[in-house]
Parts: sequence; structure tokens; C-alpha cells
Amino acid sequence: MTKIAIKAQKIFTADFIESNNYLIVEDNKFAGFLSKEDVEKENIPVKKYNDAFIIPGLIDTHIHGAVGHDTMDSTPEALKSIGDYLLTQGTTTWMPTTVTAPLEDIYKAIANVAECKGTLNSARILGMFIEGPYITSKHKGAHPEEHIRPLNKEEIEKMAEYNTVKSIIIAPEKEDAPKFTKWITQDLKIKVSLGHSSANYEEACACFDMGADAGVHTYCAMEQLHHRNPNLLGAIMTRNDVYAELIADGIHVSLPAMKILLQNKPKDKALLVSDAIQGTGLKDGRYMLGTLPFNVKDGIARIDSGNLAGSTTTLLKEVRRLVLELHENPIHAVNMASLNPAKRFGVDDELGSIAIGKKADFLIITPDYELKETWLDGKCVFKA
Repeated sequence: MTKIAIKAQKIFTADFIESNNYLIVEDNKFAGFLSKEDVEKENIPVKKYNDAFIIPGLIDTHIHGAVGHDTMDSTPEALKSIGDYLLTQGTTTWMPTTVTAPLEDIYKAIANVAECKGTLNSARILGMFIEGPYITSKHKGAHPEEHIRPLNKEEIEKMAEYNTVKSIIIAPEKEDAPKFTKWITQDLKIKVSLGHSSANYEEACACFDMGADAGVHTYCAMEQLHHRNPNLLGAIMTRNDVYAELIADGIHVSLPAMKILLQNKPKDKALLVSDAIQGTGLKDGRYMLGTLPFNVKDGIARIDSGNLAGSTTTLLKEVRRLVLELHENPIHAVNMASLNPAKRFGVDDELGSIAIGKKADFLIITPDYELKETWLDGKCVFKA
């Protein structure tokens, strides 16, 4: 058994910031806080980070790829490379995300994640998010229109066979969308997210009423709010029972719009996601998102038509932006990228915050929210 005491300028829990006591890590889990006197009395080895903060490891539930690799590559090497990169960026848990593509390509990606999950010695894979093909053409974004499909029970059942899909996107205006939502959430036990949609408010609420619990990259790839037609965006804003994804890269959504969203959502219902793509962590250039080529210029990813093609950001950069530029409460900003996604996917008993009994995934960061160290399961796996 190994036991260490860690001291930092600030240690973020889900509810408060600890500045005086020592964080105890025993084996691979958090074991609470002890005073300096108790640490010395028990003769526990100490690590001090007097000029740094400690926050929980971050959880990205919507990310396609990074460093030249994509979930749709469907290889262990791709998942390993993405996961290794994420550890250098403070993301300790992630959900490989598909794009709209030929069904066989999607099945292949799911099978690859199912086979690799828990075997890569890298960032922890929580499960998968299936983004497409059940979206709308008008708001397809960077998804290829030729592979968009009507909702189909047999196809979704095949996706669920591997027991690794945790969430799937639906455009609420698709035929029988509420019925499919109820079936997917209740029978298959898979979360339904709404997005890439032209749905009106009533169509969106019909799916939320049937069990859908999140809006995908809020504001983006959906009809915008109108005072007589609030649409899906209005439903996400006003429904306190649903989560709202936010890409806080300063490109997809402006700072004032972020502020509007965060003022409208309960603090435990906002989720930071990166929606990062293959070009993340690389120089400007031409890359692929599934079957679709795109260009990264000045860190901004766009397909040839001009539509944004995901981001090149990371969760820690987004937390930094919310705290330093939007002046969001630091605890809330951190929770949006850790505890809130853990709660949505029912793993908050073991991940998402610094609390007794949870896995010791945490980050050592500077007061400017730059990464110094990443710890996974109680071990330091990256030093800047």
C-alpha cells in the first residue's frame, strides 16, 4: 500500500477550496484531508506544490480525435495516441466520438473501442458518443449529407450490441423521434442527446419529455432562438432538467453568448466539451473528419464550404477561458469539465471530483490554469 500527502496553494473539491490541509492519496484513491500535524504524526511522505492548484482530472464526453488520429480510424493505435495526448492536456477520461459516415464504418469504430477499452494504459475511455447519422441536412455542419439517415431500430440495436455506446445524437424533427428517444433511453439504457437540428421548441421538448437529457454543442448546428420561435436552443436554455454542452474555445461561441447560457442553466447542468478533431495538437494543415477533409488555419478547423469542423481546443483551455476571461466561479468552471459529465453518465461515485473513495485522477496546475502535472489512478503520468 502506498500513501502520500499532497499540499498545494488551493485544492478544488466539488463544493469548496481547501487551502490549509493536505490531500491524502492512498493507493489509487483519494482518502480525504489531514492537518500538517496529523501528516507528521503518521509519518506520511509529503509532496508540496506551494505555488500551484490541484483540480480533478477532466472528462471530455465529446471528442473526435487529436494529433493526427480520429475515432473513425478504428485502430488501437489511434485511440492510444489520442489518449496519450489527452493526458498531456489534463483530460484523464474521454468518450471517443464518431461522425456521420457509412454504417459499416461506425460499427467498426464501435467494435474497436469496445475491444480497446481498459487495455491501452492511457487516458481512461468511459464509452462512446455516436454523433450521427440521425441528424438533419440543414444543420449538418461538417457531417457529410450523403450519409445522413432516418432513425432505424435495427441499426441502433447493432450499435448497442457492444455495450460501449453511452450516448447517441438525434435531431428531434426526425420521424418518430420521441418514440425512438423513449426506446433508446429506457430499453437500451443509452443517453440521447439532441442536436444538428432544425427542430422547433415543441419537437425538442417532446424528446426531452421522453428521456433525452442533453443538447449537443449548444448554439452550434441548430436553429437560433427567435422570440416567437425559441426552437431547440430555447428548450435547452429553459429546461433545467437537461444538460447543455458548450465548446468554450472562443470561436464556436462568443463570450457574451457563453455568459447568457451559463446564467440560464443550473450550475450542475452545463458541460464543457472540446469537440476536438484530428488536427488538435498539430500545426495548421489539411486533415480528415471521418470521410470529410478539412483545413486548420490559425487553429480554426473548417471544411471547404466554410462550416466549422469541430475544434482544436482542450478542456483545460476552456476552463481557463471561463475563469480568466468570463470570470466564472472557479469551482463551477472546473465542475463543468469534471463532476457534471461524471454525473450525467452515472460515474460520479468514482470519478469527477476530489472526494474520499474516488479514483485519484487530478491535475497540478498554475494559478493561470496551465498544466504542470497529470495524475491518473494515483500515479503521475505527465510532467510539463
